[in-house]
Amino acid sequence: MPSWEDTTTKQTIIDFVQDVSNPSSLNYIPPSDRIVTFDNDGTLWTEKPAYIQELFILDRLGFQRSDVKKLVPKLASLSENNVNLGESLLTGMTPEEYKQKARDFLDNSLHPYLKVPYIELTYQPMVELVSYLRNNDFNVYICSGGGLDFIRSFAEDAYGIPPESVIGTSIQTEYIAQADGSYLLLRKPILVQPINDGPGKPVGIERYIGKKPIMAVGNSTGDLEMLDYTDDHQGRALMMLLRHDDPRECPYAEEAQIECPYDQKPDDTINAFDVANSRGWTVISMKDDFVTVFGNLNKVKKVSRTKKASGSKNRSGYITKSRPQEAIDSSFLSRYRTYYNR
Repeated sequence: MPSWEDTTTKQTIIDFVQDVSNPSSLNYIPPSDRIVTFDNDGTLWTEKPAYIQELFILDRLGFQRSDVKKLVPKLASLSENNVNLGESLLTGMTPEEYKQKARDFLDNSLHPYLKVPYIELTYQPMVELVSYLRNNDFNVYICSGGGLDFIRSFAEDAYGIPPESVIGTSIQTEYIAQADGSYLLLRKPILVQPINDGPGKPVGIERYIGKKPIMAVGNSTGDLEMLDYTDDHQGRALMMLLRHDDPRECPYAEEAQIECPYDQKPDDTINAFDVANSRGWTVISMKDDFVTVFGNLNKVKKVSRTKKASGSKNRSGYITKSRPQEAIDSSFLSRYRTYYNR
């Protein structure tokens, strides 16, 4: 893992992998049970200035900076039916059509500040970690609150993780037989419950893997349940939380008037790193543990680590009793009023 500094964090990873892979170790775990789950947004690639999937949705809707208000009637209709805004606007097409449109966006649309295709904005050290684990016979999965088809459109090329190893928020599909004997699978605007975020992540892991992970990596409160579920593993386990404490990730933060590195404490939730520290989980520091963030993008200009730009947080969170879907969708709109009218 050449893009990792020689720190305690890197050694913790290596020691864990070597220990559970050694047949002579009391902690040996056979390859079939070496399950690892990674969050995606903010863990494997950037989520600034906003979730990339949300930018894709707005792109498909033909958004201009002044067009956010057009979403309001659609939002009201969707909220009445408890339908997630992001995964419901692009329906009535086959999964293959959706994935092709997503991939076209990722390959050809440029990040508004870094001016490179979104597909290039993976965290190089994390990509190397995925490869290191796979080379040591670990079964690596993505477990994300992002859309299943969206992540499947690029995960294998970006991370080496095949489509069948992706768990994400999904919508229902319908099998439709055609008169000529052919068929269609069409995406419907109905979410498969639960949403694969927060408490939905352990449900998704059990549903699609059927085994508890021995290692889990996330970056926010939406990953705590996945890490807690992994911590309950009978045997040695490794739980890791990525801290965004390095301005190399967002060298444009001051210009964009967004917070980056950003606060990890959403308004209505506990601090993920307080939990990690109290549980003895490993915290990965971008600043201290990464030689580079984006690999070939590491030469972009830096901003002061002591200066913090003003602006709204970009994480909307996940559904709780005190934060229904309507509140999350309203947060979605609020972020884009700021972003597209800056």
